Amino acid sequence: WAGVIDDLWQLGKPVGNGGPWKDTEVKAGIVSDPYLMAFYDKKELSLAHNSKSSVTFKVEVDPTGNGDWMEYASYVVKPGGKFTYRFPASFAARWIRFSTNVDVRATAMLDYK
Repeated sequence: WAGVIDDLWQLGKPVGNGGPWKDTEVKAGIVSDPYLMAFYDKKELSLAHNSKSSVTFKVEVDPTGNGDWMEYASYVVKPGGKFTYRFPASFAARWIRFSTNVDVRATAMLDYK
């Protein structure tokens, strides 16, 4: 590609979905790989698991991109349930990562619009 940055904006704003875990075996307290959050307008998080008990997901964000991780929230997801959370429009972070309180097969996905 050889052009100017304004040419990229003609493609529209970035959108997509993905995440660090999709039906992934995770170990308690071990954080996921970081997942990019920056530059998307509307962000929605989905959490799920296969445990017969409730699972607590800890959500950490890095607002600077310099490894400055801080806890954003913890969410308890009931067995067989799916938790969704829409981040406020004012929310800004570069990276996001997750951990659980138990060993479990988990999903942590993000939808960006």
